[in-house]
Amino acid sequence: MSSRAPASRIMGIKQDHLIGRIADWDNLLLAYHKARRGKRQRDEVQRFAADLWLHIGNLQHHLLAGTYRMGLYRRFVVYEPKRREILAAPFADRVVQHAILNVLQPLWDKQMIDHAYACRPGKGTHAGADRLQQWLRDMARQRPLEDIWAAKTDFSAYFRSIRHDDLKRIVRRKIACAGTLALLDSIIDSTPGGVGIPVGNLTSQWLANLLGNEIDQRIKRELRVKRYLRYMDDCIALFWTKAEAQYYVERLRGLSEELGLAFSKVSIHRASQGINALGYRI
Repeated sequence: MSSRAPASRIMGIKQDHLIGRIADWDNLLLAYHKARRGKRQRDEVQRFAADLWLHIGNLQHHLLAGTYRMGLYRRFVVYEPKRREILAAPFADRVVQHAILNVLQPLWDKQMIDHAYACRPGKGTHAGADRLQQWLRDMARQRPLEDIWAAKTDFSAYFRSIRHDDLKRIVRRKIACAGTLALLDSIIDSTPGGVGIPVGNLTSQWLANLLGNEIDQRIKRELRVKRYLRYMDDCIALFWTKAEAQYYVERLRGLSEELGLAFSKVSIHRASQGINALGYRI
């Protein structure tokens, strides 16, 4: 008799004892090297490097003791392409966030649908645009582009609208390690008010992606939309009829509102008009 557990049972197991892997010396050192890329000349990076072993040891101690706390954010505004307020964490906190993602990113990546293209290895805007173009070509072999409908939405102030309680609920589905959960909670709660996460945090990118995955899973499982993809807060789907596209958008609106999100833009149009998505016109 085989001693292997069923695959479904293995997938349901929560991950424990993760904080030791996050606080592992080699993992923190790797995180330091990632965090300093392109930033070696900055004063805070040089100060950290000047007493590297002391700073790494200090981070390790606080992570294992459960006493790590985020420092003060530095605020600035960028226009890429629209106005965004960025909260930049101190360098030591960026090291910690790289250390967290070194361990948790593979775990979180497995939860995503294939066609979520933000933050993930081997994905990105170019891969998403290629997939969308391939879907259009496949559909155009069956019918003219005039008979194909594209539905495109994005969310208003996505990062600023994310509720902390939703993120905490989501990360607890696959993680049982109390130390890791307390660490993630402290980062999530590093902005006051219970709503909104900093665009500039490395962990924010993945936490926001996990929230989007809540919508992705229901779109695929409940609506069974075949040609659907998401890049962070931009959702795009292709349909054979306008009615299908409209029904999808209304269901997506409802699912989003359950998570405290609202659309900033909605577009339903024929694919023959082209689709502006992922930084490309397709």
